[in-house]
Amino acid sequence: MLWFIIGIAILVGILSSLIKRRTSTFQDDPTANERQIQEEARIKASSWFGGGQ
Repeated sequence: MLWFIIGIAILVGILSSLIKRRTSTFQDDPTANERQIQEEARIKASSWFGGGQ
């Protein structure tokens, strides 16, 4: 019975780590997308205020 509980605990830990790894990759993409949008806005602002240079 004790081995059964230990096995379930290990299985839950492995599944939890896999889920965390998967959700962290989904969180990276919006950050990269947001950085891309900010970079484009910065370029537009610099061309607007810099006279197109």
